[in-house]
Amino acid sequence: MAATRPRYCGALLVAALWLTAGLVCPGELAAQRTKRLPPPPPFASLFPLEEAWMIELPAAPAAPAAHDGGRVYVPLASGALLALDWNNGESVWSVPLRATSPVLPAGDVLYVGAGDSLRALDPATGADRWSAHASGSLQKLTLAGRFVLGAGGGFAQAFDASSGAAAWTQTELPPRELTGVTASDDALVTSFADGTIVALALADGRQLWTRALDSRPAAPLATADTVYVGATDNRFYALNAKDGKVRWSWRTGGDIVGAAADAKTKAIYYSALDAVVRAVNPGNGHQRWKRDGGTRPVATPLALDGSVLVAGLSPALSGFNPLTGAPQGTFDLPGEVGEVHGTPLVAGILAPRTVSVAVVLKDGRAYGLRSVTLMFNENPPQPLLALPGKPLTRERLP
Repeated sequence: MAATRPRYCGALLVAALWLTAGLVCPGELAAQRTKRLPPPPPFASLFPLEEAWMIELPAAPAAPAAHDGGRVYVPLASGALLALDWNNGESVWSVPLRATSPVLPAGDVLYVGAGDSLRALDPATGADRWSAHASGSLQKLTLAGRFVLGAGGGFAQAFDASSGAAAWTQTELPPRELTGVTASDDALVTSFADGTIVALALADGRQLWTRALDSRPAAPLATADTVYVGATDNRFYALNAKDGKVRWSWRTGGDIVGAAADAKTKAIYYSALDAVVRAVNPGNGHQRWKRDGGTRPVATPLALDGSVLVAGLSPALSGFNPLTGAPQGTFDLPGEVGEVHGTPLVAGILAPRTVSVAVVLKDGRAYGLRSVTLMFNENPPQPLLALPGKPLTRERLP
């Protein structure tokens, strides 16, 4: 009878080869077991900042500035719209236009409200492309799909983004000051100074729901299923996007200035006049962290990939880690203390030796700032005071 080969011989052979490889190449096996950490998010290296350029505008800004990556657009109180070069602050063009809304850059066109007209401009030259009549003075603009959405006291209107043709008009809104607009996939949400929040259908402008708050609301923030809004009653609200019912609300120590959402960290960030920046869970509002911002905020915070950027009085800019709230750095503008007008403008991508942030102050100063980390500065060469090494004694043959 033939002998049967033991079945465990193959397993023993594999184990022996594995142990031999571990003894011969221990470093490679250790490297395989070591988990590689992902690179830090880009805007984690935004701070510290330094001044790249500064200019005095011909007049004070009439509305917050906007940018498209290559230019900064500033509506001036003198009745002009000014375009500045993003990298050096030099004037690119200026056209007479008395803006009543901030500029809305969208690809190869600029939209701006000028009273009861919606103007579409060429971003390279400022030349008019078309103009459309509105049902009132346009105060806020936003973009949703193929529509440019404009609103003001008592009305909202949708325009075709390519031609300016009116798609629908809604005139049954509160005749009060408009405090903000935001758009989701299927609704336009407007907020008014009397505390009214109104949601309109994007398709035809019909009212979906109305919610009355007891105080003046800040600009709303709309996500897929929730509308977040703070108010001067020191409360931060989460409203159901379908019917406007309050899902939850939390009290803070001051009026809410604004909120931002971050899909990557799945968090909502908001700042208030108690000088505190907070991060909360979107679903229930439970606090993840809060940090003293060091100054009162003057604009809605920005949720960047790796940083939460807050504009204040002094310091003018502050950065916080979006996961922990740990401070990343601050920047004080040189010269007299001035208030930032609107949200800081941030480059879409951080690139070495280029402007990362631009701010326009209410007093007419404009600054371009760059990240010091990305300057890759090297210390200048220093003269040698002594030769390196040590002297050797002369060898003599016997």
